[in-house]
Amino acid sequence: ASFVGELFKPQEIYSVASVRQVFDRLAHSSIMRLNEASMDKLFDLMLMGFKYQLLSCSYPAEMLQVTLNHLRALQSKVGDAQVGMLVAAAEERVHQVYSTMGVGEWECLRRSLCSFFQGRKVKVSLFLQDGIQRNDGTIVVNVKGVLPPGVAVPGTTRTYGADE
Repeated sequence: ASFVGELFKPQEIYSVASVRQVFDRLAHSSIMRLNEASMDKLFDLMLMGFKYQLLSCSYPAEMLQVTLNHLRALQSKVGDAQVGMLVAAAEERVHQVYSTMGVGEWECLRRSLCSFFQGRKVKVSLFLQDGIQRNDGTIVVNVKGVLPPGVAVPGTTRTYGADE
C-alpha cells in the first residue's frame, strides 16, 4: 500500500509520537539533513503552524479548503511531472473522501484535531512577532473576518410573517 493510501485508511488519530515518526521519515527521505535539535524545532514549528491554521478556520469544513490550498501550493512548487501527478492524485483523493462529509462529521474531525493539540504551547518567534501567539504560547484566535456559510451577523433580528 502506498504512503498516501495509508493516510486515507479509516483509523484513530495518530499520537504525537507516531506523527513525529512519520515526520522524521519524510525529512530523512529528502536531501535535507538536520541535527536532532533542528528536527525538534522544525517539528514543533510544523505542529504549531497546523494548530494555528486549524484554530483560524471559522467553520469545520473550512479545513478542507486549507488542505486543498496546501496541495495546490505544493503542486505549483514541484518541477517533476511524476511528482506533480502524485500530488494531483492526492488532491483528488482528498476531494473523494472529504467533500461529501456532513457538518457533524467535520465537527467530530475538528474536535479530534483540537484534542491532539490540546496543551501544546510551543512558542514560535514569528507567531509572537505577528501577534498571533501570546507569550505563554497560546494561539490568539481572530474573531473578525468572514462568517461561516449560513450564519447571520451576531445581533441580527429576523421577523417572520405568516408565510414563514
